[in-house]
Amino acid sequence: MFNLRHLVYFVALGLFWGISPSQYAYWGRAGVPVSHILVYTGFGLAVFLGLMARLRHGSLGWDRGVLVYSLVCAVLMNVPFSMSLTFARHVPAAELALVFSLSPLISFALGAATGRDPVTPRRLLAVLVGFTACVILVITRQGMVTGEVSWWLVASFANPVLYAGYNWYANRHWPRGGTTFSIGAAESFWTGVLGLPFMLVLAPPWTFTYSAFAYGTIALATLMWVAERISYFTLIRERGPSYTVQAVYLSSPAAVVFGVLFFGGAADFWLWLALAILMLGLYLNNSGAPTRSSA
Repeated sequence: MFNLRHLVYFVALGLFWGISPSQYAYWGRAGVPVSHILVYTGFGLAVFLGLMARLRHGSLGWDRGVLVYSLVCAVLMNVPFSMSLTFARHVPAAELALVFSLSPLISFALGAATGRDPVTPRRLLAVLVGFTACVILVITRQGMVTGEVSWWLVASFANPVLYAGYNWYANRHWPRGGTTFSIGAAESFWTGVLGLPFMLVLAPPWTFTYSAFAYGTIALATLMWVAERISYFTLIRERGPSYTVQAVYLSSPAAVVFGVLFFGGAADFWLWLALAILMLGLYLNNSGAPTRSSA
């Protein structure tokens, strides 16, 4: 049944995921330490979402179940997020976006391996098509003709695997009584807490200076993350991970376009071919007769 609210969340999620690789790349070029991004956006999000929880529900709702769940979510999310921020300093934004867009296919592969998702010929073909897109992307990058592998690009394929685990946990272990705002605020708070020791030890803020524009983009990203976290936790709870990760249908082409517009030099034939093959794989993975998970 059509649900306009879910559609709005879906579009917001896809657009945010689409622009994120370009944001990460800019912060790398601006010299913003990864720990600063975690701390500033984490605590900023916690304040915004905490206020929304108080206004909507009258309290933060941070009982033991919510705090434990959100702490695990924060760890599962921030490990690949921190890696994303690092990879964005070595891999072009458009290419990184395609790698991240493999998450639905990897989610199915992990589900099939653990017996959670039924295996069908159509979905096996989807995984094979997605793998083909990966191969094309890797072997056609600059330097591959001479045998110089971009190990940063290869390493970035770990991210969709880690994010798939995060999506599964976030949906499977939602705590009783938890709300979108309470979970979002708690996870964001833990993000700031987890990043704080790294910032104070490795990159004390009083030893770093970067442009006012960079600070402005962090503030803007925090506001955008409010919409993203609300969208993500609403969809992951009400529609499940399979529906939520399909936002890559929107984010994949958007990310390539944003990457080309902001940084240029990425719109080669092989990149667009890998994108087209990836979109085919995503379509095969999320179409056909509905299937039931065994879990």
